[in-house]
Amino acid sequence: MEPSISLYRKIRRLYRLGQRYVLSHMKHEDLSPSEYLLLRHVGFHGEVSQRHLAEDMSVDKAMITRILQKLEAKGYLRRVEDEQDGRSKKVIALPSARAIHMESRDLDSQFSDILTEGFSQEELESLDRLLTIMADRAKKLLTDSGSGGYEK
Repeated sequence: MEPSISLYRKIRRLYRLGQRYVLSHMKHEDLSPSEYLLLRHVGFHGEVSQRHLAEDMSVDKAMITRILQKLEAKGYLRRVEDEQDGRSKKVIALPSARAIHMESRDLDSQFSDILTEGFSQEELESLDRLLTIMADRAKKLLTDSGSGGYEK
């Protein structure tokens, strides 16, 4: 099989469908999809710099600031000045954000289990190995290009 853009599209589609699955099963109507994705990221890390969030999510700093302000007002997280770099802010997940992270992680596992139902252990291991290789190559490509995950 010749590698093609269609493989990338299939992977992107799986990701989007997974996000829709998780969002449709979450019990937090007060969150927009972008707020939810940001909370998942902060919940995973516990504490992260605002700049790191913007880079990781490929979103500009102004957009991240707006989303963070909304989430802070809703009581999901707190922003504090970084003691080591006064120009930077740290984003800290509050218990409600960590709870959302745990809930979404369980839904991720559920979605993955549904998708891979009937796969043999060997197929699961091959899939995991191949996806890991692809992810490592993508990271290397971004590192080598100097873009750091987003276009400058």
